[in-house]
Amino acid sequence: MNQANRTGRIVLGIILFVLMLLDAHITRLFDYWDKGANVWQSQLLLLVMLFAANVFSKRYMIWMAIAVGIIFDMYYLGIIGVYAVGFPMVVWLMYLFHSLFYQNMTTLFFSWVISLTLFQLFTLGIQIGFKLAHFDSQFFVVNFLGPTLLLNICYFFLFMWPLKSLFRLKLPYF
Repeated sequence: MNQANRTGRIVLGIILFVLMLLDAHITRLFDYWDKGANVWQSQLLLLVMLFAANVFSKRYMIWMAIAVGIIFDMYYLGIIGVYAVGFPMVVWLMYLFHSLFYQNMTTLFFSWVISLTLFQLFTLGIQIGFKLAHFDSQFFVVNFLGPTLLLNICYFFLFMWPLKSLFRLKLPYF
């Protein structure tokens, strides 16, 4: 492995860690702003993973997803497993459907929406399975998934050009 590749991996690891912290603070800020009526879950970390998955190896990205997921679980949930499984599962899907995801920016956008939805459903499923959360389907769709998708779709359009440039993606827009 050359020095530039090693440096890129270290820098991405630091960026993912910082984004994990930033996501939690943004989520709390929206919770405060909305007075708890809706759940606006920020997923900048997952967005960067989506763009990085086209550049970095599958093995590295899955290990980074596991590491960040374990830290996230330990720090925010106090139980390891929800995000330590959720993040790598979504990253694995990014590689599994790589030829579909990275055709152009339009397919990447729809892949982002689908990945984010699957991530939310999967992590909720784990929490319900271990009785860490109670489930009301109407609340989930209207007050959780809807606001979360809205926020993260805005992120996609806001950060699409900087991330495309940062990861040197040569994807056409259509």
